[in-house]
Amino acid sequence: SEGQVLSARLQPATAVDRDGAEAPDYFLDWAFEEVKRVIPNGTTHSLVARTTLDPDLQKAAEESLEFHLRQYGKDYDVSEGAITLMDTNGAVRAIVGGRDYGASQFNRATKAERQTGSSFKPYVYAVAMENGFEPDSLISDGPISWGSWSPRNYGRSYAGRVTLTRALIKSYNTVPVRLARDHLGIDPIIALIKSFGIESPLNGHKTMVLGTSGMTTLDQATGYSVFANGGYADTRFGISQLSTHSARLLYDHGRDASPPRRVLSEKAAASMNQMLILVPEQGTGRRAALPMTRSAGKTGTTQSYRDGWYVGYTGNYVAAVWLGNDDFHPTRRMTGGSPPAM
Repeated sequence: SEGQVLSARLQPATAVDRDGAEAPDYFLDWAFEEVKRVIPNGTTHSLVARTTLDPDLQKAAEESLEFHLRQYGKDYDVSEGAITLMDTNGAVRAIVGGRDYGASQFNRATKAERQTGSSFKPYVYAVAMENGFEPDSLISDGPISWGSWSPRNYGRSYAGRVTLTRALIKSYNTVPVRLARDHLGIDPIIALIKSFGIESPLNGHKTMVLGTSGMTTLDQATGYSVFANGGYADTRFGISQLSTHSARLLYDHGRDASPPRRVLSEKAAASMNQMLILVPEQGTGRRAALPMTRSAGKTGTTQSYRDGWYVGYTGNYVAAVWLGNDDFHPTRRMTGGSPPAM
C-alpha cells in the first residue's frame, strides 16, 4: 500500500553482516528439505516450523569437530568431517555438515555417502543374532576366500576360534565374512538395514560386509539408534511441528508420524548392546569411553585410511562421526579409534 511505501522510505532497510553470526546452517538446510517432505498438500503460504535442534548440542558438536581437526588434522592429514547427533527416538539434535559453511555449503552429514569400514559390521552381527547366534557363539577367525576375494585382518594375523563378542570388539574381518558366506547371505543383511530406516543405497556386493558401501552420518546414526532403542526403528525427524502464522497446527510429528516399529527382536537387540558396550571398554573404541556413563559403539576405518568413523550411543543419544578428505585422498593412517572416537 502507499502507506507501507512511505514508511519504508522513512525507515530504509539496512544490510546485516551475517559473517560473524553463528547459525546452524547445515541443520537448517536439512530441516528445510524436511519441511518440504512433511508439508500437507496444497499448503503454499509461509509457515512457522518448530525444529528439533538443540543449540547447545549443535555448538558442542561444531566446536568438537573444529577442535579435533585443528589439533590432529596435520598429523593425520585429514581436513574434513561430519557429525549427526540424535535422540534415541529419532529427533535430530545437531548436524555438522563440515568445518566451515562459509567455505562449502555441501552437507557432508546428510549427502556424503562414504564407505563405512568396520562400523558396518554390527548390521551383519545383528542378522546373525536374529538367526540363532549368541554373543558367546564360537566361530573361526582364520584365512578365508569368497570367490576371488580373500579378506585379511587389520594386523594380518588370526586368532583361531573366537566368540562373536571378541570378534566384534577386536574388529576381526574374517568373522563377518564367514557369517555372511556360510550362514546368512547378503540379502537378509540388506533387508535388515533397509528396515532400520537407512536410505543410502547399498551396493549388494559381498565386500559390503566389511563396509565398502557408502552411507551418510545421518544414516549411520539412524541405524545404530535401533540398538539404542531396544530393537525399535523410529522415523528420524527434524521438524516437530508446522503451523500457520495464526497458530493453526498443520503438522505435528507426535500426531502424524508413523509409530516406532520393531525391526530387531528384543533378544537380538540385547545381545548387540551386550557386545557393543565392550568396544569402548576393551576394544578398538577406548578413546570414545565417557567418564560419566557407559556407552556403546563401533569404530570404522576404510581401505588406505580414506575414512575414519565412530558411531556410538548412550541411553539418551546416538552420534555418528566421520572424518576424511573431500577429494578422497588417504589420511595418514587415521583409524576410527583415533580422532573420530575422540
